[in-house]
Amino acid sequence: MFSATAELYDVVYGFKDYAADVAKIRAVIDAARPGARSLLDVACGTGEHARHLADAFEVDAIDLEPAFVAIAAAKLPRGRVIAADMRAFALGRRYDVVQCLFSSIGYLLTPDDAIAALACFRDHLAPGGIVLVEPWFEPASYRTGLVHMLTIDRPDLKICRMNTSRCDGDVSVLDFEYLIGTPAGVRRERETHRLLLVAHATMATWFAAAGLDATFDPIGPSGRGLFVARRRD
Repeated sequence: MFSATAELYDVVYGFKDYAADVAKIRAVIDAARPGARSLLDVACGTGEHARHLADAFEVDAIDLEPAFVAIAAAKLPRGRVIAADMRAFALGRRYDVVQCLFSSIGYLLTPDDAIAALACFRDHLAPGGIVLVEPWFEPASYRTGLVHMLTIDRPDLKICRMNTSRCDGDVSVLDFEYLIGTPAGVRRERETHRLLLVAHATMATWFAAAGLDATFDPIGPSGRGLFVARRRD
């Protein structure tokens, strides 16, 4: 999904306050799993959340995109970062915290896939561990027909990314069009991102199906909410 623009991700999302997100995540962990020491970041992207958390935890990470894995690994020299599918991975280790942030769970487009991922998260929990999942939007809160534009203006790098918001049934579709200018020239890239729109109440049943008991904070680290779940023993 990000193969063509992975090296630009941290620039494009430079507006995101990862330190503030992590402060909120730390508060949740301190309250729900005091004394936590180990953390697995699932769908870690370029590893910015993980990098900030590595000051307090032993952090490992996985992502489906090999280019992201390479970038994240450079930021986590003491952790293990591997390419893996969140629906089916086995790391041979259990963690006090397994997290999946920035709505990455939304890329799983069927209930079966989401439940399989949540079951993997459960299987990697240490005793007393917690799962943190930041969901994508609910159908009622997603607006179609909006035009979005993001620009980067640096002396040696210009980026314009545009898209409109649309739906295909219960899937939100983001068709990103990039113009990227560097001293070497101007190139165009295109990405399509598809994320499932699902009610939080429905998602809660998927946690239950995966053997997890979940509570939901409607705000979470960035306003999209946060599920906090424990293994059902």
